[in-house]
Parts: sequence; structure tokens; C-alpha cells
Amino acid sequence: MSCESTISPAVDPTAFPLVLKGEGIVLRDWHDADLPSMPGLFDAPDIAANTDIPSPFDADAFLGRIRRRRAQGVVDLAVTRDGGEPLGLVALHVATGMLGYAIGPAHRGRGMASRSLRLMTAFCHEELGFTRLRLSIVQGNVPSQRVAKSAGYLRSDDDVVERTNGLGQSKLLETWHWLAPVTSG
Repeated sequence: MSCESTISPAVDPTAFPLVLKGEGIVLRDWHDADLPSMPGLFDAPDIAANTDIPSPFDADAFLGRIRRRRAQGVVDLAVTRDGGEPLGLVALHVATGMLGYAIGPAHRGRGMASRSLRLMTAFCHEELGFTRLRLSIVQGNVPSQRVAKSAGYLRSDDDVVERTNGLGQSKLLETWHWLAPVTSG
């Protein structure tokens, strides 16, 4: 599947620092000071079952992974209320237009995932020129499906893909997509 996008030469999403504000939240780069918060966010059975974030969770290794991925064109941003304490993660694979998100268990039920996904979607469309973005959601992950729907994503008819999750288990992933509104003129 091809990604229909034109990256604006004026905006490099892999450049530091990257801060996105809107929807009552701030998405920002991860810092060494975030290490103590990471286990509480990502060392959860449902995160490992529904993402590729490994369990048991190792914060130092995860921060290293985030930095390596940035060099490979994958942007992982901390989800925060005001630029401070991280509450979760939103990610963009720049070459494919694939997005992902994970909110720590203690911060769920406040719309953080939906707001993060809407903010990242708007950035990708308005600043980077994406006209189509995608999510991969584990079959049966109803909370993530609700987040996708609330951010304007629809289940696509793409083939289901098999991937390994953070527990080393094989999972079936459905593709959800967002399409830019058609403008006349």
C-alpha cells in the first residue's frame, strides 16, 4: 500500500525539538527526565498485548528505541497536558503515514488518545501534506476502535495483517484509515 503524501520541505517532523499544541494537550519529544514515568505508562498487560511495546518493560531500552526510531523516520512524542508529565505516546511513521498511540492506564477515560490522534492527524495533513493516514488495530481492541472512530478514522477493507505484539504473541491487525476531506476548487 502506498502512502499518499507530500512532505513539506519547510517542516521536518524528525527534527528536534518537535512540539504540537492543540486539543487541550501538548505533544512533545521524550526526555531523559521522563524515564521514571515510563514504567507506569507502558508496563501494562493490555499495552503489550495491543502494541509492540515489550513486556517486561525496560524504560532505558525504550528511550533508546525511541531515539533510534527517530533517526529511521519514526517520530514518537510524549502526550502531556501542558508539556510536563508524560501521560502516553503518539507515533508517526513518516514514510508510510502509519500512526499509533498508547495512553497509560491511570490516564485513560479522559479523551487523551482521541485528542492526541486528532492533533497528530491535523499536523500530518496540514503541515506535512498527508491525504491518507493509517492505524493498525488489534482485532477485538474495542477501546482503540472507539478512539479511531472519534478521530475520524474508518475500518478499511485492507487485508488483515499478522504481527507480533510486545508479549511475543502473534496478533491480527486491522487497518483503519483517515482520508483528507475533498475540497472543491
